[in-house]
Amino acid sequence: MSTDNITKKNVLFDSKFLSATFFICSLMVVGIHSYNITDEYFNTVTGYIESFLCHGIFIAAVPIFFFLSGYLFFRNISSTKDVLKKMKTRAKSVLMPFLVWSTLYLFIFTVGSLTPIFSSEGVSFAPLDILKGIVFYKYCFPLWYMYQLVMFILLTPLVNILLKKRYLSLGILIVLTVVSIGVKSSFDIEVFPGSERSLFQVNFFCYYFAGCLAVKFSEEFMKLKEKIEAKRRFFAIVSGLLLVIFAFAQSIIFEERVPFLHDRFFVPFVFVCLFIFLWCIYEKIPCIKNASTMIVYGVHTIIGTVLLKVFSDILSEIPAIVSFLLTYIVVAILSFSFAYIVKRFMKPLNFVLSGGR
Repeated sequence: MSTDNITKKNVLFDSKFLSATFFICSLMVVGIHSYNITDEYFNTVTGYIESFLCHGIFIAAVPIFFFLSGYLFFRNISSTKDVLKKMKTRAKSVLMPFLVWSTLYLFIFTVGSLTPIFSSEGVSFAPLDILKGIVFYKYCFPLWYMYQLVMFILLTPLVNILLKKRYLSLGILIVLTVVSIGVKSSFDIEVFPGSERSLFQVNFFCYYFAGCLAVKFSEEFMKLKEKIEAKRRFFAIVSGLLLVIFAFAQSIIFEERVPFLHDRFFVPFVFVCLFIFLWCIYEKIPCIKNASTMIVYGVHTIIGTVLLKVFSDILSEIPAIVSFLLTYIVVAILSFSFAYIVKRFMKPLNFVLSGGR
């Protein structure tokens, strides 16, 4: 999630756009994990509002992360040597933070199992279980994103070969997208008793591959960018309206209210509309520059978990939508504050937790 100090001139995605987009998408990820609707509220106004936000709009945040990660990986690639060099840098900026955060959560939940705050169920001290717990992010499910990103980066030598034929790559992307929606979206195995993990998620690889491919279609994207900038307000309105429509449709099918459609059928449409909308308004988005989104992604889960455990009685007594908004706002503020402090004043810790981003 690094912006790599990109200037605006003759660049498809400049530093300001990347910073603003990563900031907004990080907020959306926090929002998704603040979702608190139970069966009691499922078909209520509150249920529809939260589902529209979390499973309609916010659900496109991670696809945008993957798309931009793929784009940034191949942005300056011209040879296999460059790919291998970039893979080495990603070992520091992606693999290391993933292992550190997963190990940290293992430690937190192991220690926490001795207290009333966390359950001791499922905590094992066997060496193999500890290793599996770290690799397959047993104690922090949101780390699936970083795990999948590592898997996608391992495939970049093959992707680099495919990208030499950009229209062939485009055809492969279309086929993969259709397969992920209609046939197989992920390859799952039961790693822990009663708990599966995805070894490889085809649907999310499509977004990463699309970002890689965007580098090869940069001239076409630049022309599109010029058209959007020439009529920024028009495209903002149109993409915003379409975003609302597709997000509402996606929230309906995600909750299995329309069983004959894949539960992520409209996500690609939400992704495109949200991306164009952000492309139109990013210059007006204030963002926290000295706050690593990688740290926000890692820390928000434990902050949310503790908050819900400590204040569960209070939150259960207030309306669900108020509980959702309070949880969302407090977790977001604390997460970004922690990330800001670490990046601004604790350089060694920032390096370990975010890979130096």
